[in-house]
Amino acid sequence: MTANGTRLTAKEIPNRPTGRRGRRLLAVLVGVVAVALTTVLATPVAWAAGGVTITTSFENDPISLNTTDAVGYALTNTTGVPQTVTFTNTLPSGVTLDNPPAATLNSGTSTSCSLATPAAGPGSSSVTVTVGVPPASGTVCTVWFDVVAATPSNDVALSDTYSGLSATTVTPTATPGSLVVLSNPVLSFTAPASGQTFYLGQLVDAQFSCAATDPLDSIDSFFGTDDEGNQIESGAPIDTLDPGTHTLQVDCYSAAGGGAVSQTVTYTVGSYALVAVHAAKGTDVVSFRTRIPAGKLITRVFYGRKVVGVRTLTTTALGVAEVTVRPTAAGRHLLAPLRGRFATLRLQVSFDPAPLGSGDQQITAAAATILTRTVKLPLGPAAPPGRRAAHSRRARRAYTTGHVVGSVDGLPLREL
Repeated sequence: MTANGTRLTAKEIPNRPTGRRGRRLLAVLVGVVAVALTTVLATPVAWAAGGVTITTSFENDPISLNTTDAVGYALTNTTGVPQTVTFTNTLPSGVTLDNPPAATLNSGTSTSCSLATPAAGPGSSSVTVTVGVPPASGTVCTVWFDVVAATPSNDVALSDTYSGLSATTVTPTATPGSLVVLSNPVLSFTAPASGQTFYLGQLVDAQFSCAATDPLDSIDSFFGTDDEGNQIESGAPIDTLDPGTHTLQVDCYSAAGGGAVSQTVTYTVGSYALVAVHAAKGTDVVSFRTRIPAGKLITRVFYGRKVVGVRTLTTTALGVAEVTVRPTAAGRHLLAPLRGRFATLRLQVSFDPAPLGSGDQQITAAAATILTRTVKLPLGPAAPPGRRAAHSRRARRAYTTGHVVGSVDGLPLREL
């Protein structure tokens, strides 16, 4: 061997030195060879340190609090042999593995990447990964984990750190990443109040707002959605057309960090009530009072399955109405055999409220509200022939003329 590590042929090898001078020359040659060997052996180590690289990247940066993000580790092998790479990565301060961590291996153009079961528990601030990387030059194996941030970084980029770096034949090099964690938006929900009760058809506008709390953030959108699937903007009417319990959820979305805040309120809408249900003796008239908003009310009176009376009423505003229903000619004929006795009738009231609001913010009832009551109608004896015509004229006049008969809950009670 020469000093530069090349092999000498038999003719080139010098004669073995003899004597004291020869021994000195041999010592010098041994020293030179030792230096050369050290240089040769050291060279692969320096090259191997760059044979495998690991780079951190975050799917989104910045992110908001409690927003699921992903951290990725891209491993590249430029050596000529497969490498089993192991490392431990400590996530930025305040960032932990999500539940579940959802480890994913992306082999890129190669199908030879492999991932050992990682030490990655939900809520952990670090993860230990072992990946098999094939020897193809430029092959990248990427491992992804879902992460979530619990505390804002005050707009400072926080870095991750590596430890325990090892590979089959080389020492990997790692490049940390960084992440900014934003504070979430704030949502203000003022109307309706949770637990509030409204009467049917009451006009109530939703009132809510959303604002960014971080100077690096802005608001992408915010809107309300009720249990009927209606999209409700602030200042638009809520659904008070369907009796029962309702929910209104408002969601506010961050533009920069992808964060979202949500708030839900519950409110109740009362149905229209039938009061003073009355069956007038001898007149065949069934009547009741009800408070209703604008809409269409249809009242039917049944004897068995047969309709013996119908009344349709259209209202243009909230009010209390008295409704009277008289039998039709066919109904009178059906009830005639029962004169002098009671007839058990079924009163069915169906109300279809008029829509609230307009345009995209118009609210319509999911379905008409239907109430039923059982009424016993005392049917008087048949009127004498001389009085029957006069009685019929008075009944028709009372049926077609409306007048104020009092008030209920401070609202005028009008016979319609």
